[in-house]
Amino acid sequence: MSLGTDDIQITGADADELATLRTRGVDHGGNTVRPFVDRDGGWPLRCCLTDSIPGDVVAIVAWCPFPWRGPYAEVGPIVIHAHDCPGVTSDGVPHQFLHRRQLVRPYGHDRRIAYEDVSIVEGDGSLSDVLADILNREHIDFVLVRNVLAGCYSFTATARRTRS
Repeated sequence: MSLGTDDIQITGADADELATLRTRGVDHGGNTVRPFVDRDGGWPLRCCLTDSIPGDVVAIVAWCPFPWRGPYAEVGPIVIHAHDCPGVTSDGVPHQFLHRRQLVRPYGHDRRIAYEDVSIVEGDGSLSDVLADILNREHIDFVLVRNVLAGCYSFTATARRTRS
């Protein structure tokens, strides 16, 4: 059975881990979280996978999207709501990502980057199809999608079904 675009689960920054980060006031890099008011809007928020709007209180934090530590579990900057956030509320790939160039970085079951499967997807609307294709490969466990220019974490894609 082949995985389709409706079978892809999209998650942003882990809500429980973000709650801990906000409570402690320290990010994954050991930096103090410094909220600020977004005056213009348009920051790509990794807590809810939306873009900020003017007046949102946000923070740029060092973040590790991996639930484990190791050589591939890198830390990088993301933008989040500085306080409570409703989290991801849409199904599938959020619309704004379909029109942004994204780096698609798959990981195998061994938690290593599957370098032969890494690709850049142009903002041409094909991201969902590319993710479905990659997640159909037996050696792929999950995919981290990243901003092409800055390299920042965008979201994680996994298959909704378990492989047999």
